[in-house]
Amino acid sequence: MMNAVQLGAHNQQLAEMQQLIFTEPVLARQKCGQLLAHARHAFDAPTFISAALSLSLIEDQLGDLQQAISVLSEALVFAEEFKQKQRIPQLLEQIGRCHYSQANYPQALDYWHQCALQCGQQNDLLETRALALIGLGQICDACGENAQAIHLHQLAHDLLLSINNYFLLTMAKINWAVNLQKTGQSEAARTILQESLQLSLAHELPHHAAESQFRLAEIAISLDELILAEQYIEEGLMTVALTPYHWCEINLLALWAQLSYRAGRLAQALDIVKRGLHIAEEDGLRHLVFRLSQQAVLYARAGGLNAIADEYQRKIDFLQVHLHTEIAQPNALNLQMLRDLIA
Repeated sequence: MMNAVQLGAHNQQLAEMQQLIFTEPVLARQKCGQLLAHARHAFDAPTFISAALSLSLIEDQLGDLQQAISVLSEALVFAEEFKQKQRIPQLLEQIGRCHYSQANYPQALDYWHQCALQCGQQNDLLETRALALIGLGQICDACGENAQAIHLHQLAHDLLLSINNYFLLTMAKINWAVNLQKTGQSEAARTILQESLQLSLAHELPHHAAESQFRLAEIAISLDELILAEQYIEEGLMTVALTPYHWCEINLLALWAQLSYRAGRLAQALDIVKRGLHIAEEDGLRHLVFRLSQQAVLYARAGGLNAIADEYQRKIDFLQVHLHTEIAQPNALNLQMLRDLIA
């Protein structure tokens, strides 16, 4: 059994580690691993569950998502065995997030749907329900169901307005804006992203600031505001240089390569996209490997580098064979199950 001294030490270690998640994630990962080991040994279920949830936030930036899923699954067992069932929806939500980041969309859909159903309308699970709705909106987005995605993200946003959780509020704003942009509502999307950027900077959320900058750059490119786009990309890359956020860094590099290609700087475009591909492959972000490989083929062919283009095309062909469910056929997902959630 744990004594009060051990419990107090675990709580202090948890608080110290959580302060580092978004500013020094590598150090946070190290401290989190130590805390998980101590909590496992002491059968301290509440600390183990909290540390597992923190690890998933860390790995969402650093990329070892399989390790996060493994630890979250272990935490689910702790929650069942040690009467921590109120934590189960949080764990389901984060497992869904890890699967989504790896383009495992059917698994993500299943975990997020389970989470939203378990949360119901309970006030103490309002934040977790909002996160699940955001995730389900992202699944709708991946399937091209942008109107349904907007509805889910707006529902999540409205739930979060009564809570002082700027991490979640900015997440909802970013995702809502993405789907507004995809339905041609660029100015509404830009306004929401500028709000998100200001809130993220004011509340020291650099990863959401970087993602806001990335999305603002996308809008600027779509409106042919190329100087503004380059400015947002530059600011975003400066932000991720200070706090690692690999998914966002890859996407910023992909946009920068796109701008370089449009300006006729073919060699630079290919070099930039190679940088992004290296990070995506290291982290196992297969849907990003797929998309950046398509860019690499385009830039290599335009520069007359056909052997290099063929090499990237082989990578694309391999991914299409092995990831057809996630990448080529996301519309095969059953979204009918979401009707009860958004009624």
